[in-house]
Amino acid sequence: MSETLLQIWNNILTSNLFNFVVMLFVLGWIIKKFDIAGLLEKGRKSIEDNIQTSKDVKKKSLDKLYKTQEKTKEIDEEVFEILNKADKNATIVGKKLVDDAKRQATEFDKALQKTIDGNIKALNLNLSNKTAEASIQLAKKHIEKELENNKDLHMKFINESIDALNGVKL
Repeated sequence: MSETLLQIWNNILTSNLFNFVVMLFVLGWIIKKFDIAGLLEKGRKSIEDNIQTSKDVKKKSLDKLYKTQEKTKEIDEEVFEILNKADKNATIVGKKLVDDAKRQATEFDKALQKTIDGNIKALNLNLSNKTAEASIQLAKKHIEKELENNKDLHMKFINESIDALNGVKL
């Protein structure tokens, strides 16, 4: 009996390890399928490009300001207004890009978490089913062993079944 229990315990450990390996492969596939690292890198690169574009726009605005100051001293107010607009636009664009990147990262995280939760539920159900199957097999073997060891018990079950059938009214 203790050997049987050790064998069942070994089967459970083996099956958990198998399920864990399957889960790792599934998670690896999900990460590759959605290319999460690539999407985050693409978003980061887009933000960097937009920031650089904003810096270039600001630099061009500053260059225009200096050229204008050299040509005339009378249009200082107009140059200040242009520079202020470019800075505001760069700030607005930069903030929007950062907000969009955060939103996308949150969406990716939620999608990944849903997938992970689904896989965990599936693995738990699979483990429960395998445990139930192993318990049924163990109970069957135990009943068969008890019937082999005690022949009177076998006859007793047969007689009880016949008595129960006789008591059924049609």
